[in-house]
Amino acid sequence: MSWDDERVREHVRHLEGLIGGLDPAAEPAVQALVELYGEALDRIVRLSADTSALTGDELVGHLLLTHGLHPETPETRVRRALGALDGFLGKHRTSAEFAGIEGETVRLKVAAKGRAAAPGPVREAVEQAVLAAAPEMARVEIEAPAPEPVLIPLDQLRSRV
Repeated sequence: MSWDDERVREHVRHLEGLIGGLDPAAEPAVQALVELYGEALDRIVRLSADTSALTGDELVGHLLLTHGLHPETPETRVRRALGALDGFLGKHRTSAEFAGIEGETVRLKVAAKGRAAAPGPVREAVEQAVLAAAPEMARVEIEAPAPEPVLIPLDQLRSRV
C-alpha cells in the first residue's frame, strides 16, 4: 500500500469525520489504539539510524508530532520551510526571516523589496508553509522589518549647498 500525499490527506479527513461521529463509549478503545501506535512509532524512531527519512515524509512526520516523538525542534522545521520558499519569495521580491518562537506563536519578519509590507497572498503562503511544518504552533505573527534608512552621500549634500 503506497499512497501519495493527497490520498493520505483525503484519508485523514475521512478518518477525522468518522472519529467525530463515534459514540463516546468507544473513546477508550480509540485512545488505547493511539497509544499502541505511539509506542510502535517510538520504537521505529529509536531503531532508525537516520531519522531524516522519517521526518521528511509528510504523514510519518505528522504522526511523530502527534505523539511528541519528532526529533526536530519547531524552529528547525520552520527554518527549513522558509528555505523551501526561497524561489517563491524571490519571484515576489520578498524575504522572510525567522524572528523567534514565543509559546505557541512563531514570529517572522516578512517584507517586499521596496515596500514595508509583503502582499497578502505572499504572507498567507508563508503562514501556511510555517503551520504545515510546525502544526503544534497555534499562530504565526508576521511583522514588517524596520525600514532601511535612506543614506544620501555626503558629496550630494555638499553640492546642494
